[in-house]
Amino acid sequence: MKAQIIIIGDELLNGSIQDKNISPLAKWLDQIGFACDQVTITKDREDLLLPVLKEAWDKSDLVITTGGLGPTEDDITKQILAKLIGTTLAPSDKAQQLVEKLYSRRDKLWNPELNHYHLIPKGVEVFDNPKGFAPGLMIKKDKRLLLATPGVPRELMAMLEETLPDIIKESFPNMDNGPKVITFRTHGIPEEKIFGELCPGLWQELSHYGKVSSLPQVIGVDIHILLKPEFRKDYQKTKETIVNLVQTKALKDYIWSNEFITLEEAVIKKASEKNLKIGCSESCTGGLVAHKITNVSGSSRVFMGSLVTYSNESKKDLLRVSEEVLKTKGAVSEETALEMVQGTKEKLKVDVALSLTGIAGPLGGSKEKPVGTVCIGEAFGNSSESKQYQFFGDRALLKERFAQTALLKALKIIEKL
Repeated sequence: MKAQIIIIGDELLNGSIQDKNISPLAKWLDQIGFACDQVTITKDREDLLLPVLKEAWDKSDLVITTGGLGPTEDDITKQILAKLIGTTLAPSDKAQQLVEKLYSRRDKLWNPELNHYHLIPKGVEVFDNPKGFAPGLMIKKDKRLLLATPGVPRELMAMLEETLPDIIKESFPNMDNGPKVITFRTHGIPEEKIFGELCPGLWQELSHYGKVSSLPQVIGVDIHILLKPEFRKDYQKTKETIVNLVQTKALKDYIWSNEFITLEEAVIKKASEKNLKIGCSESCTGGLVAHKITNVSGSSRVFMGSLVTYSNESKKDLLRVSEEVLKTKGAVSEETALEMVQGTKEKLKVDVALSLTGIAGPLGGSKEKPVGTVCIGEAFGNSSESKQYQFFGDRALLKERFAQTALLKALKIIEKL
């Protein structure tokens, strides 16, 4: 089954905002069994949008648009959809009832003078928007489906989770909606070494089961196998066979998960299973590790907190890092990271503690400690140690690499305990 995504909005093409909808949409389409053949980003202009919609509608089983459903004059998606199917906008009782329901969810009264959410193309159906006011629009014709969704990412995500799955099941009842992809998440080795040096025949072996793709990530590489139809029928058996195959390869030492989950999700899952309390202190990452962890629902069961000790004074006052270590070794040193993590474990009373101190740049580096240097401490039981690493990238990427490396260390520790 073929699908296309059309992202609508002038602001995406003049650099005002960055698109956040393509990745979750493409991932969702892949999970439910659609091959996304094309993604188009276009302005809110009829001469651009209408031809794009016509071409996608002619070639695809499913078309999803985002954007252009709002209340302002530049939101013209409804008008273009009307022209696509040769009709006009008209008041809809069903649309009005849904809009009133969407407003009442937030204890608001809908005022039709402020927007025209109840005006939709004749023959078009509406569907729920769990997090917003503008209803989604749906066109069905000849076993094809077009879904017009809002451009606001949180509204789209809510639709993907709560509204669209049932629409897809009803519209494509014969689709195989079971799992189709097996993933290995790795760390510490580039893809050319995986397939060219470490496991030169692995790509071909995995290709027996499906289409293999290799996707570099911040601290490693994701290997995906999109299974052939004959291997999807007994997914668990196929996954077990492929996992056992990979476990015979040298790659096994670089794999941190064979599930498509984030490091922070893996850390919280494992810590919860073992009832372990975790905490950290952060300097160069400024709370990024804590941010990632607390994005995981249920993290409060195991995560006790993070101390952002950005200055030397806060390191001394909150974590009891010694003046002598800071003067002789510097804030970015294994010795400082070690005293930080020891102070963290004592202060937060946790089973597993982490500390990070580094140089994210672009300023602050030296010949001895260039930008990208980070020292990460770990403490558990009666053991504590620290290690220095060197990474490359701009400030944002370095902070991300620092944080993910710390989370990976936490995962490895928790798995041992």
